[in-house]
Amino acid sequence: MAQKKHKTRKTLNILDKTKKHNQFDYTEIFRHIRTNIEFSTVDKEIKSISITSTQPGEAKTTTSMNLAYIFATKYQRVLLVDCDLRKTMLHRYMKMSNKQGLTDALIEFGKTHRFNPEYIQKMSDPSFIGTLSVLTGGVHVPNPSELLGSDVFKEYMNVLKQNYDFIIVDCAPVGTISDAIPVGNAVDGTIFVVSAQDTKRKDAANCISLLQRNNVNVLGSVLTKSDTGSGSYSYYYY
Repeated sequence: MAQKKHKTRKTLNILDKTKKHNQFDYTEIFRHIRTNIEFSTVDKEIKSISITSTQPGEAKTTTSMNLAYIFATKYQRVLLVDCDLRKTMLHRYMKMSNKQGLTDALIEFGKTHRFNPEYIQKMSDPSFIGTLSVLTGGVHVPNPSELLGSDVFKEYMNVLKQNYDFIIVDCAPVGTISDAIPVGNAVDGTIFVVSAQDTKRKDAANCISLLQRNNVNVLGSVLTKSDTGSGSYSYYYY
């Protein structure tokens, strides 16, 4: 049986200089968000973050991807990980293969406890000071929550931290599933994405409270799809 092909998905991409993003310099906007993340705490250096939201469609994955691009312009070794294992999207946005990825790496790591870089893909851009590494979601597994909540995942994340200068992890929306909680516990901090067009304030507040009650270090929020009044959207960090 022929393998089903997935269509490439389109979204905001700050590396795509062929498109005009109205009057906004989105590269500068994401650079500003990066700076805020770096200085979000004074007593702990932030070297790994997870990105989550309330529900699908709030530009969480778009935010993760573009933050990875902007961190790669400053750090030599940046890793972007797709932990939204129920709806993997990064490989479609970035036009990469998803034949193997995080789930495959975790299954092997659970047996060998050795880091295998073969599961990680690389991409380059003239704006990067090094190369951006990408770990897509990988093969579908029936138990994502169990996998991400395992000691194997925690140990694997610790190994990744030793091999990269900065790590960005795209998680599932916390309003629909709890996968973002164990991932948030395995990184230095979490960014919560809120859509000005789609997110209900009460739902976002409940989700942030849930993360904090489970000891997830919520650093701040990124507001997406903010209507500027000129027919375009912008992003803000607070």
